[in-house]
Amino acid sequence: MARSSYKLTMLFSFVLLFLLSINIAESRIVSSGIGKNSGLLCSKIYGANIGDTCFSIMQQFSVTAKDFTTFNPNLNCEKMFVGEWICLDGSFL
Repeated sequence: MARSSYKLTMLFSFVLLFLLSINIAESRIVSSGIGKNSGLLCSKIYGANIGDTCFSIMQQFSVTAKDFTTFNPNLNCEKMFVGEWICLDGSFL
């Protein structure tokens, strides 16, 4: 019984560590390429839902295409998934 409890604890720890790593990797500071220490700090974020497209999100939140692509330089509109974080507004550091 103690051995299975140990395995369960180790599995839980591994999953928790994995989720923490993803959270850190999904930081909302995106490099803008303007300067060595510059970046974009998102101040408004949206999680994509079923049926969302880049165009529908731009319309829903009144974001211009230029701003949308500036705020989301690595977003692939053809492969957007439910829950993907979309930056809607921000400022450069």
